Amino acid sequence: MLGVKSGFQTLVKNKAPNLVTTHCFIHREALASKTLPDGLKCAFEVVVKSVNFIKYSALNTRLFRKLCEDLNSEHKQLLYYTKVRWLSRGNLVARVFELRDEIKIFLETEKPELAVHFENVKFLSCLAYLVDIFEVLNQLNLKMQGQGKDIIQFVDFARAFVEKLGNWKRKRQMVTLTCFIVSHVCLMWMMRLGMKWQTTLVLYKLNSNPTFQSLAEMLSHL
Repeated sequence: MLGVKSGFQTLVKNKAPNLVTTHCFIHREALASKTLPDGLKCAFEVVVKSVNFIKYSALNTRLFRKLCEDLNSEHKQLLYYTKVRWLSRGNLVARVFELRDEIKIFLETEKPELAVHFENVKFLSCLAYLVDIFEVLNQLNLKMQGQGKDIIQFVDFARAFVEKLGNWKRKRQMVTLTCFIVSHVCLMWMMRLGMKWQTTLVLYKLNSNPTFQSLAEMLSHL
């Protein structure tokens, strides 16, 4: 569509040779936000494998829906992850976190090698953190869409987000995750269980996560 040989970009430049073109603003933000550290990447892969196992088979999908109905769960089905849909990662991990107990019960008999992850505190803390970071990235993505918006507004949104990153880093140094609701709740739960060594896990990721670092570098040039 925007090809340099026969797309819209070329057709416009034939009429206005001095026109300066750039790649989709939102696409650049989506590419920068794809980077994940190894720990979070492994957790995300487990999530995708678990969802694919349940959704791949029509029988498994029906059995899982029946399980959710029997447990009076708020949601009855999982969501697929699609790479070309920029918001799908956030929607996927959020739904998995909400149905984590139901998924564990279902996988215990059908796929025990995946079920063990949903009993692992480290995996659950990574999952909670993924829910939070994808939520804020989705919010930024949605702000850059819609009618009646221009590049000036996009730049304002991007710069405001970079300022938030600095604020989140300062809060991490103060040993607080109140800006990330799901991670904060998970952290408090671990502390109540006496797992003090686990409480630094999420805090460490907030400071070292290349997802935010690469995104901040890209947006800081706007």
